[in-house]
Amino acid sequence: MKKWTSKFLTFIYLAIFLYSGFALAKYLYTYYETSKSLEEAQTIYQSTLASLEDEAEEISSTPYTIRPQFNDLLTVNKNIVGWISADGTKLNNPILQAENNDFYLDHNFKDRESRAGSVFMDYRNNVQDINQNTILYGHAMKNSTMFGSLKNYLNQQYANEHPIIYLDTLYEGYDVEVFAAYETTIDFYYIETEFKSNDAFLKFMDEIQARSTIEMNVEIGPEDKILTLSTCKDSVMSDDHRFVVQGKLVKR
Repeated sequence: MKKWTSKFLTFIYLAIFLYSGFALAKYLYTYYETSKSLEEAQTIYQSTLASLEDEAEEISSTPYTIRPQFNDLLTVNKNIVGWISADGTKLNNPILQAENNDFYLDHNFKDRESRAGSVFMDYRNNVQDINQNTILYGHAMKNSTMFGSLKNYLNQQYANEHPIIYLDTLYEGYDVEVFAAYETTIDFYYIETEFKSNDAFLKFMDEIQARSTIEMNVEIGPEDKILTLSTCKDSVMSDDHRFVVQGKLVKR
């Protein structure tokens, strides 16, 4: 009996070991795959920007002209709607948009399955006619890529050192002046894209400021538009807790 029990426990321990090894390998592959995919997108985007600078190309400023730095990326995926970055951080990603908020949770910029997904714009937002609140989602990767660095904005010193996030859409470039960062649950509906009145928008701003752990010298008026960055508290894990960073959109 003891011999059988010993063999059974050995089998259980071996199964646990193998399962843990498989889970670890899968976890590490997620980061490897995400890193390679992101590097590819960055190379395409940066190469296009560099070639435009070398050519000193004059760009038409009509409202709905797609900016030429996106031409090469759009040949890879027509669902790319912009780029987001921040100096001194690992945030440097293409922005995707689908017909729902589910697809890019687990697909990369080539629409291939990926547990890390992509940074993506809320399907309700209009990249041609920017809403009062444009919302971007992304996983909080533990290596600080994608939205992995958002939690750092809960620290006042970090926010002071990284006050500007850069948003480039297909049609416009914006400096995003960070004015709020907080942790919340999905009970707080911070992803409203439009507001019924100026008073409703300003009331929303007041609630954001009350929740924010940082204080930034950014004035928000009723005619302003904002960017909301939202991520889960844990990487590639979905729960009810979110890190949120919000900033005022200022056209370059």
